Amino acid sequence: MDKMSLILSINAGSSSVKVSVYSVSSSTSSPNQLAEAEVSGLTAPPAKLKYSAGATSIKGQEIQDINSQEVAFEYTLNHLTKDESLSEITTRDQFTHACHRVVHGGDYPGAHIIDDDTYHHLEDLTELAPLHNASALAIVKACMKLLPKAKNIAYFDSSFHASMPDAVKTYPIDPRVAQKNKLRKYGFHGISYAFITRSVAEYINKDTSETSIIALHLGSGASACAIRDGKSLDNSMGLTPLAGLPGATRSGDVDPRSALE
Repeated sequence: MDKMSLILSINAGSSSVKVSVYSVSSSTSSPNQLAEAEVSGLTAPPAKLKYSAGATSIKGQEIQDINSQEVAFEYTLNHLTKDESLSEITTRDQFTHACHRVVHGGDYPGAHIIDDDTYHHLEDLTELAPLHNASALAIVKACMKLLPKAKNIAYFDSSFHASMPDAVKTYPIDPRVAQKNKLRKYGFHGISYAFITRSVAEYINKDTSETSIIALHLGSGASACAIRDGKSLDNSMGLTPLAGLPGATRSGDVDPRSALE
């Protein structure tokens, strides 16, 4: 019988931490979701827990002394290992992989194992996506401490857009300055767009390589994406998530002349 692996999928936001747990029994089987937890309200206490695992369901339970992503993550781990109805998980050492959503991955074209070099590179990118990269890295650091046996892997919102042609991702500025400072369009919400593309392809009974759509990601952050043959052709966001459509804390595109009025 194949040894079961337990995988954490982690999405750290500026005011919340979302964690899903999956089990995989072999390299060819599809992951099976075991539990889902969210601790919200980190910036507006008291924090609240939303949790589901099998027949167990918790919604809006207030929890005290939770004021950071790291503390929220440790609380979630403790909740998972102490849930008697979740027989698959008894200790933290069972988690083999921790998969992190990271908004800005710079030039990384795909998922990347997080080692010291990767971590410091992502730190350098934090100022380009401060609401999310900093939170994600805080959880990565917590995982290294709390789950020393687990392998940390980063999945980037920017990677889906690595297929954008040069004509789309190149800014009309001095190319030497652009190359030296890596100033170009990166695009974001890529994990969402990859999921949308797969889902639409399945719904219309086509391969993703035959799927061409215009997709929207609408939430507190919003963007649009042109997808041709399953790959990103263009995205409304740019060097950072600030460009494009307006969002809850982002102005979107604003004529630069307006700053002088």
